[in-house]
Amino acid sequence: MVQVKLAKNAGFCMGVRRAMDIALGAILRKEGPIRTYGPLIHNPQILQILEEKGLRSIPEQNWTQDSSLWGKENCQTLIIRAHGISPAEREEIQAAGIRILDATCPHVGKVQGILRRFAKEGYSAIIIGDPDHAEVMGLLGYTEGRGFVVRTEKDVANLPALEKVCVVAQTTQDEARFQDLVKTILQRFPQAQIFNTICSSTRRRQEEVLALARTVDAMVVVGGKQSGNTRRLAEISEAQGVPTFHVETEKDLDASKLERFSTIGITAGASTPHWLILKVVEKLRDLAPHKGLLARLAALGRFLVIGYVFLALGAASLTLAGTILQGLPIHTPSPWMAALYVFSMHVLNRYADREAEKYKQPWRTGFYERQGRAMILAGILSAFFALLLGWLHGPIPFLVLVAISALGMIYNLRVFPHRIVKHLGYAKLREIPGSKSLFVAMAWGVVTALLPALAAGNGLSSGAGVAFLYSSILVFVRCTFYDFNDIQGDLMVGQETIPSILGRRRTEILVVALLIFLAGLLGAAGPWGWASFQSPRFLPSLGYVVIYYWLYRTRVLRGGVLFEGVVDGSFIFAGLWALALQMIES
Repeated sequence: MVQVKLAKNAGFCMGVRRAMDIALGAILRKEGPIRTYGPLIHNPQILQILEEKGLRSIPEQNWTQDSSLWGKENCQTLIIRAHGISPAEREEIQAAGIRILDATCPHVGKVQGILRRFAKEGYSAIIIGDPDHAEVMGLLGYTEGRGFVVRTEKDVANLPALEKVCVVAQTTQDEARFQDLVKTILQRFPQAQIFNTICSSTRRRQEEVLALARTVDAMVVVGGKQSGNTRRLAEISEAQGVPTFHVETEKDLDASKLERFSTIGITAGASTPHWLILKVVEKLRDLAPHKGLLARLAALGRFLVIGYVFLALGAASLTLAGTILQGLPIHTPSPWMAALYVFSMHVLNRYADREAEKYKQPWRTGFYERQGRAMILAGILSAFFALLLGWLHGPIPFLVLVAISALGMIYNLRVFPHRIVKHLGYAKLREIPGSKSLFVAMAWGVVTALLPALAAGNGLSSGAGVAFLYSSILVFVRCTFYDFNDIQGDLMVGQETIPSILGRRRTEILVVALLIFLAGLLGAAGPWGWASFQSPRFLPSLGYVVIYYWLYRTRVLRGGVLFEGVVDGSFIFAGLWALALQMIES
């Protein structure tokens, strides 16, 4: 099997991600006819998707001369892309009475500020970059007519005599080229003020390509053919003597050329979406058949995760934890009931929401294209057996299970009548902002904490409430964590999740607050008699959550099957930890 090494910094940079969030948010809010000032990003696949959603670009040059492009009936909101624009262009747009959404990258804004400040002091500016690049053309507008663009030593030699000089770089320039040109510039202008304005993301990508190229047999660079920073990554890789393949999608991969390599590195330009990178990763991993015991075990693990079997085991484990937390005897059918319910809901809702999966979980798409019928049948049978177990435990567990199953089944269906939709703006439960994480967390809380108490015939107690909060918060954090990773995919299909509503920072604060609350609850519930005396010993399960979040923030976890396995493994850990506590105590 081909070993694939994915660069940590592959994919959207901060500036592009911010521009995408602004654009997709504007589409979601239906802020009138929306256009972008030039292509939003250099990725044809993304541009096609945005155009299908009604977001088209208008040409930068002399755009106000064509009223069919900028008239208010065609453009009420204009998005300035990450490359930025010149002050003159901004004034022209504002004079046309068009609302501006500024998605200029903060790094580009910093360069604009440097040029503006030094231009006021009478400096001439030398910009190291590509003269035809939109960012560079915008930067020239801040030089008060005293700007020069260079990309070769010859360009430096052709510069006129200049007295006061400041030097900046296009933010996506090659670091080595910048340093070489700076030496040449200083030979002509020894007093020049030098500012290395290559953004840290670009620098990290380039350093990473250099390091990765030394450890692989071949390199695949994913991104638009018109993307300058993507082309530079490919050039850096090629300069190391490594066979390099620049592709836009997984369809561009040539299996006959790649299958002879045992180790392949993957990086991607700053305008390449995460889901497209993952599709390339999956295609490369399928180049060679699975051989050996480890490869077969890895294939089995992938099946368990992709097929939601691992998640179902997590539900069973969380049920055991909830049962022990309440101080109830372990009732074997309860974990089975939870596992069957969770498996059926995820499989059937995945089928109903299959269009969105290609943007969020592309590694699952191929599997369900091949095994879709079998998985749907398995989901239906699981739902039936879950309800059967509920029936065998009495009318109340059965009715509760019927209720949450019905809510799960209709989540992706149109449920609100037209007259209500006109007022609410929502036709489906999934369209309610933030509903996904809340509904899933509550459903898991019911099936893993409340149903075991009802099935045991003990009724609901304070222990059931503690167990409900324990399960619900763990699942809510898990869902929010997925939302962080899938935020672009969710916005692509028009689903507002909690991170897209609150923003990443506020959502992180909310998650931390919930974990602190849960830690305090577990610490107090046992001593105060609200739940099992062992409740403080459940705190390590919260430590697991902190660890996987740290792994995500440090980019050790980047999405895909491993990402799901580690995150959903928190439920397995909770159940095993609770069982260990039970065994030690007994």
